[in-house]
Amino acid sequence: MAVRKIKRVLAPLAALFAAALFFFYLFSQGCFSPGKIAGNTRYPDMALRAEQALKYAERRGMNNQYCLFLDYGIPSGKPRLFVWSFEEGRIVYSGYAMHGPGKGSTDEVPVFSNVYGSLCSSVGRYEVTRNRGTRNKTGLRLKGLDLSNNNAYFRGIMIHSSRWVDRNKWRKYIPLNEKCCQGCVTVSTRDMAYINRLVGQEEGNLLLWAFYDA
Repeated sequence: MAVRKIKRVLAPLAALFAAALFFFYLFSQGCFSPGKIAGNTRYPDMALRAEQALKYAERRGMNNQYCLFLDYGIPSGKPRLFVWSFEEGRIVYSGYAMHGPGKGSTDEVPVFSNVYGSLCSSVGRYEVTRNRGTRNKTGLRLKGLDLSNNNAYFRGIMIHSSRWVDRNKWRKYIPLNEKCCQGCVTVSTRDMAYINRLVGQEEGNLLLWAFYDA
């Protein structure tokens, strides 16, 4: 009887201890930092980039209320896709994005290419079109606007979601997966739902600016 009572007392304590270790591991992997970011205190240089983005968007007749920034220099297991409000002058939403596996890219460090079939992500400015993919009906095709990404539409590059991102965004780096990302801006399902709502309510196509600040 005494042994059974001890077991009954120790069992929940052991479970709590295991849960504490699990959350400590997640914290050490950076899963809760920065989390969902609002404002721009962590990224003061984003405001300067936003000024340039607004001028560029207005010159091209694109949306002048919001734009998207994608900083490939941030580990993929942390939010690195940002929605910037020009009116509020700050980040209003952040989400996850993985990169392509081509040309020796690793989970930690992407290699960029504009070449068809490279399976690489590309940096540069994109127009988020309202054209859907033939297989991925929730994604949006991207039109590259710089020399570094001007083959994007021909390559079939999109911003689209993948449950692979949903399942692995708690890691420090989202593992590369050619089946899920071949150079597209591949985000979580929640992030894609937000972007689709934003695109649906706004006039003019959004600017997406992808860059690598290591």
